[in-house]
Amino acid sequence: MQVDDSFEQPQDRDPGDDAAILALCLAMLAAGIYCLITGFGSRNGPAFTTSWQRLPTPTVTGPLVGGLFTLGVLAALVCAFAL
Repeated sequence: MQVDDSFEQPQDRDPGDDAAILALCLAMLAAGIYCLITGFGSRNGPAFTTSWQRLPTPTVTGPLVGGLFTLGVLAALVCAFAL
């Protein structure tokens, strides 16, 4: 792998970068699940607040999807800056 006009082996990379990428994928997965469940983001689809109110069993699904997204973003930030 070439980085800054030099080559580095994959095992020489910082493990926090890989963990941050995986955590960001978790957040994107949560956002994708939300879009699939509510139809948010489709052409002429509902607005964010309208689609949030249309969640099936909103007392369970809302905190689950929101918490999964928040966990992914926070884990990505921690892994990118702390590890």
